[in-house]
Amino acid sequence: MLMLEGWLPIIVLFFISACLIVVMARYTRNYIVFSLSSLLGFVCLGTILYSIFMVGGWDGMAIGFYAIAAFLGLAIGTVISPFIKKKTRADERVG
Repeated sequence: MLMLEGWLPIIVLFFISACLIVVMARYTRNYIVFSLSSLLGFVCLGTILYSIFMVGGWDGMAIGFYAIAAFLGLAIGTVISPFIKKKTRADERVG
């Protein structure tokens, strides 16, 4: 039984963002993956700064944790993406 209570959504967000980048890397070109990852990474960093300076308090800390989890998931998914085998037309006919 998973007894993480409040941490579970943050961990799930981390895994979902990493898995989405890896799946996207399988079906699209590398420059699209890197472009989208960098764009979403800047959005996450902006959200972290917003949560620190504009929101503040416990609410800002919660928003910051979600943004950090998404950013780490994006970073790890982007690092893994060059090692993912691309799906080609021959793979689609066979499997």
